[in-house]
Parts: sequence; structure tokens; C-alpha cells
Amino acid sequence: HFLVAGGSSMSGTVLDSVLDYVRILFHVDLIKISTMVHEIKKYEAELLLLYEEIGKIDTMLSIASYRASLGAYAVPEFEKGAGNAGVLTIQGMYHPLVENPVRNDLAMKKSILLTGSNASGKSTFLKAAAINILFAQTIHTVCAGRYSASFYRIFSSMALRDDILAKESYFVVEVKSLKRLFDREKASDIPVFCFVDEILRGTNTVERVAASSLLLEALAGKNAVCMAATHDIELTYLLEDIYENYHFEERVADGTISFDYLLKEGRAKSRNALLLMESLGFEKEITEKAKKRADVFLQEGIWE
Repeated sequence: HFLVAGGSSMSGTVLDSVLDYVRILFHVDLIKISTMVHEIKKYEAELLLLYEEIGKIDTMLSIASYRASLGAYAVPEFEKGAGNAGVLTIQGMYHPLVENPVRNDLAMKKSILLTGSNASGKSTFLKAAAINILFAQTIHTVCAGRYSASFYRIFSSMALRDDILAKESYFVVEVKSLKRLFDREKASDIPVFCFVDEILRGTNTVERVAASSLLLEALAGKNAVCMAATHDIELTYLLEDIYENYHFEERVADGTISFDYLLKEGRAKSRNALLLMESLGFEKEITEKAKKRADVFLQEGIWE
């Protein structure tokens, strides 16, 4: 190694100059490189094994460091016979990026439909469940007190946006994303876990409810389980035999809105969009008229 690398410091000493002339005249560096390559090939299997073991140690050190940063974590338990797509139990689950998170429990027997008011925690709960399943199956660490589940292939249709360069509207992007879920579900020999946030929100209410009910029914097939969030309460009635209903809700006091971010059984029974608009500075006249118009529609089924 010295004969190959010696003099590379460019210090200009007499030894460096002599070695330069030796390499030029006798090609010692090239000869020694060939010898070194031969030596490496002789121990190639051992070197590759060493490389792999060092990689495992580096990985475990990273996971141990991450566990220490979490403070509270659990080692996942995996169910034998992973063919049961509906097995998932999590206690004290939280999202690792949320500061001072609210922990939630979930004993999932079949697919779940999440409803609730705006900003109540639906999307964050979906992301927390998805990332914990991913963590469990990769770094064997979950942000929870206990985790027991089958193995899943994880797919999602969340945080979508239109694509101007591809000339695709939001609805087109969303439909393509959902189609990807269907294709993967049919082709997978391992149970598929689908996460869907605000399904088909890019189209009108009537067609959205009609199509969403059938799409969600199909996504909760024999070899799949789905967790979806929606504002369409109609879906909780259309799918109540297939999906379990859970919701998040708000607290209203003295004209202000607060959230406890706790998962509750059943469908949501309140709305808060107009209250949020008012708290963010919209004129009260607008929000009051909007509330009256919504109340008339709920009572009579027509828009005034």
C-alpha cells in the first residue's frame, strides 16, 4: 500500500521525489495494485460477509438510537398465519413527528371508516397508523405501547395534488391513485392494507357518494383491509355492514373550538366548518346565513 500511495501527500520531500522516479521507471505502483486486487479476490467471500455484518451493526445502531430518541416504543408482535387481513391491535399509538401527541388505542376487526369535523385529527390518525405498520415491518419498532398484527403490503391514496405539467386535474390524479390500489390488491398474495383520505373529493357530492361506497366496498375485500377518512356521513350508513365506524370530534365553548384528538366509536354527529370560518375572521353574517341554508337542506332535502 505504501508503494502505491506513498508520495500522494505532495509534500515535496526527497523521499517523495525518489518514489516518483521509482514508480515511473519500474511501474511499482501498478504491479502492487495488481497484487492487492489478487489478495482481495482471494478473500472475496470473507470481505463480503464482513461488509454485510458491518452494515447490520450500523443499521441496528441507527434503530437503537431512534428508539432512544422516542422514549416510548414497543417491539411488534406478528400473528402466525398472515392470511387474516383484519388482524390489527395497537395500544397507545402516536405519530412520531407530533410534539406531545395524544395516544389512541385501536382493536381493528375489519375495515374502518373515519368521520369527524375539520382539523379534528382524521388525517393524522391515518398517517400514524400507516407509518407504524411500516415501522413494525422494517425497523421492528412502533410508536405505541403494544402492537400486534399480520404482515401487510401497504398502499395509500393521500395528500394528492393536480399535475399541471401532465395536464391532469385533481380528480384524474385521484382516480389513478385509487386504480393503483385496486391493481395491487388483485396481484398481491399478501394481505393489502389501504389508506385513503377524503375519497373522490374532487367531484360532485352525488357521484362521489355513489362511487365511493362501491370503491370502498371493493377495497375491503377478502385479501385486503382499508382505513378511510371522509366527510360524507352517508357512507357510514351505506357501508356499516362492511366498515366499523369511528370518529373524532370537537369541543365548542364560548365561541371557540378545541379538539381532544381521541378516537371514538360510531359516526360523527357534529360539523364545525362554519365555526372554523368564523374563528378565522370571516364575517358572522356569512357564516350565519350559511348555517341557516344548511339547516334547511338537512330538514327539507332541497337547497334554498
